[in-house]
Amino acid sequence: MSDHDHNHGAHPHQLEPPHEAFHNPQSGEVMRAWIVGGGLSLSMNAMAFGKAETWGHVLAGIVQQISDACEEMGHGTRASNFTDISKALTTDLDKMAQSLPKS
Repeated sequence: MSDHDHNHGAHPHQLEPPHEAFHNPQSGEVMRAWIVGGGLSLSMNAMAFGKAETWGHVLAGIVQQISDACEEMGHGTRASNFTDISKALTTDLDKMAQSLPKS
């Protein structure tokens, strides 16, 4: 039995699908993100959109929703949250770009 041969039932910390997705038979899950052992672990349908560049739009939409959600929870404003996320994202993307092979 491999490490991956296990029951994929509901996890006690699993989130519910968004209401509008749950009731739309044409919706489809494209990504799950978890913190595991202090790090990020993802499962995703990497080709859900056909082109890698579309994920940039998806990530921008995620940033918008996180900025709004943080404000709703009493943490900063939408604009300040966006700025903070944008700065951290730019820093991390720049570090990643430095580690990529030169083409």
